[in-house]
Amino acid sequence: MRVLGVLLLLIWPFALFAQSQDVPLVTVEVDPEVVAVGQPVVVRVTVLVPTWLPSPPVFPSFEIPNVIVRLPSRASGPTSQKIESETWSGVSRAYRMYPMTAGSFGLPSQSIEVTYADPENQSPIKVSVALPPVSFTAEIPEGAEDLDPLIVAENVTLDQSFEGPEDILNEGDAIIRTVEAKITGSSALFIPPLIETLENPSVQAYPKDGTVRETENRGVLSGSRQDSTTYVAQYGGTLALPDVSLRWFNTKTGTVETLVAEGRSFQIEAPDAPRTPLLSRQQWIVLIGLVLIIALILVVFRRYVWGTLVAWRAERKARYLESEKYAARLVGQAMGSRDLSSTRNALAVWSMRLAPVGGIADQELEQSLLALGAAQFSENEAGKPDWTRVGTAFAAARKVRRAAQELRQDSNSLPPLNPF
Repeated sequence: MRVLGVLLLLIWPFALFAQSQDVPLVTVEVDPEVVAVGQPVVVRVTVLVPTWLPSPPVFPSFEIPNVIVRLPSRASGPTSQKIESETWSGVSRAYRMYPMTAGSFGLPSQSIEVTYADPENQSPIKVSVALPPVSFTAEIPEGAEDLDPLIVAENVTLDQSFEGPEDILNEGDAIIRTVEAKITGSSALFIPPLIETLENPSVQAYPKDGTVRETENRGVLSGSRQDSTTYVAQYGGTLALPDVSLRWFNTKTGTVETLVAEGRSFQIEAPDAPRTPLLSRQQWIVLIGLVLIIALILVVFRRYVWGTLVAWRAERKARYLESEKYAARLVGQAMGSRDLSSTRNALAVWSMRLAPVGGIADQELEQSLLALGAAQFSENEAGKPDWTRVGTAFAAARKVRRAAQELRQDSNSLPPLNPF
């Protein structure tokens, strides 16, 4: 047990008494300082005055995260204490706190309002006294580290019941499964939901919200949790209800125990469940609508766009076949096949689309062709046809002709120097 707030009183009793003989004395006791998760910590707040209390003190309501705070029956009561040969009277209140997780917990800084009688004239004096800081620690008992959820109690029981037909269900029949867990020495809030959600196409499940009850008897907290689910048979098949198990730590034996409520199976005699359609009615409507929209787009495209697109492509192809670029491509193919006759024919077409300029480049091209022809008909091995010279001469002639053509186009696009 730890008594906080009266340390100076214990060390310097006479001095403290001299200073505080007319001031309320507030102490806080914590028992025990270290406790198992889910077990109660008694925090006792005591208020003493040198006279009497015309009205009861206004005690704080402690709210601590992850801590259940309870005020048991008869939590408050009168008390008195002998201080330096004088009897001080007052009130004591015991809070029971149940930590829900492991860790250290500190009470928040709060004050208590005290109204007491003035020792001199008995008139009421109202003061606010700050509570001294206190803390406690919650630990997981050895051997209970793997419990999830963590239930630490003096005793836990598990019961269940079934309402409805025994083994065979017809369409529309209902089975009600009720599972109840009772706990002693801890809060029922530590008990998890007892019936899991069941996915079974043969039945429709209707779970009921869990009912949690708590009671207190002479400072010992106990309670229960009850879960219930109704299963209505719809289609033929089997309803297999699984076992319900609950593991908990027994503070009396220091061991982990397991409770099991055995499941049951029921045969359902009813028509088979209808096959799930590939698409729902709404999905079919959406799909048909999309198909109609796509078909309408295709009709409009074919009627108003396709003809224009085909004509545009044909016109573009015709322009390409009549272009200098296509003629130059034919010259390249003819030279690649090493056919002098085809090369001259292709050059004739190309010259019609890109006029000669009569310069050195054109002359070199003609000389290379003449040399090529002479080499082909020569019996001298030294006169081997030189297609590389022809290709180089063609590239140079094409470059010169294109430059001359661009120059003519630029000159034609210039405005007259003197429009007047």
